[in-house]
Amino acid sequence: MAADPGTERSNEITFTLGPEHGSQSPATAAASRDESPLAGLRVVVADHDIGLRRRTAELLREYGALEVVETDDRERFRTVLRTRPRAESGWHVALWDRELESDPGGLAEFLNACRHEFPGTAFVLTTDEVSTTAAVAALRGRASEIVTRRASGAELAETVLRAFRDRQQDREEVRADRKPFRMLVVGAHPDDAEIGAGGTIHRRVQAGWEVTVLTMSHGAVGGDPDERVAEAHEAVNSLGATLVLEDLPDGGIPDNVETVRRIERVVQRVRPDVVLVHSENDTHQDHRAVYRATVSAARGVERFACYQSPSATVDFAPNRFAGLRETDLEAKLTSIHTHGSQAKTRAYLRDDLLRATARYWSRFTREYYAEPLELLRVSGLVWQENSDE
Repeated sequence: MAADPGTERSNEITFTLGPEHGSQSPATAAASRDESPLAGLRVVVADHDIGLRRRTAELLREYGALEVVETDDRERFRTVLRTRPRAESGWHVALWDRELESDPGGLAEFLNACRHEFPGTAFVLTTDEVSTTAAVAALRGRASEIVTRRASGAELAETVLRAFRDRQQDREEVRADRKPFRMLVVGAHPDDAEIGAGGTIHRRVQAGWEVTVLTMSHGAVGGDPDERVAEAHEAVNSLGATLVLEDLPDGGIPDNVETVRRIERVVQRVRPDVVLVHSENDTHQDHRAVYRATVSAARGVERFACYQSPSATVDFAPNRFAGLRETDLEAKLTSIHTHGSQAKTRAYLRDDLLRATARYWSRFTREYYAEPLELLRVSGLVWQENSDE
């Protein structure tokens, strides 16, 4: 069962500039009082089937939506979205039937265009069944959520509310000077960053962050280095991040000042607000060397945390958990599949294990999946802690 969208845990992390400010939205306030969960929300429903379209609209109204408009084609869909001025909060959530655009490329292009034109609206892809193909379509279109067209009222309301809250949170993750946050994720080998923090990378990119992945070697011990480099570029690009590649020796990354200097150059260029890297609690010598070098190179960065690698020891002690949506996890799995030379031979890269691991860590968040982090340093900018109170 999906986590209750209204439940928040004390050690879940979001990324903001200090305490939350401003008043709660009508939907958030209502949900906190266990009233109609969608109270105050304005929703647009697009579906090619008039019966299902009306059923969805009726369920949304039943669960408290303030205003629901139905449509059955893309032009009217966008026209409706333009009718409400931003001063009136615009349309909070829009549901788009996957069957209205049969071409996957056209669907992704259309949803991305809508997201760009209506940044305050959360888009939910509706489909006959939630399959891998549908999830990929949602991912490429940057939809906030995906739900079946025949979902129960409770499931529909939960999905719409979750999409609204996620979009609201994403839009809050902007500096006072309107510049995006920057995150640097450092890994010893191609695929390390994706395995440890692929979902977090995707979610931050979706929120408008600039994310750079720094990989310290070409991974020659694990396969053909040219193949691994090509896989690394494709995988990081699939997450929307930028790859910086060093060429230190795989299996023998030096634990010295040279490694520190290489990381330091990237830190100075990227100027990250957040740095993620391997944990010191790891059996792989390259991971430990990169951890120690990054601690030194990023000594001036205000937020510093460590992700979990397959080689992490039992001493890995996460104290913060980055919540992930289904689309974030699917993006992570897709990026890992891109490392075909590794995914085919490494048991720890099996989808079922990665999914189960993310599901387990979600017990500390309000999301269905999560990635664990050891938060080592935080100052100035804070990793906000949500409380149950």
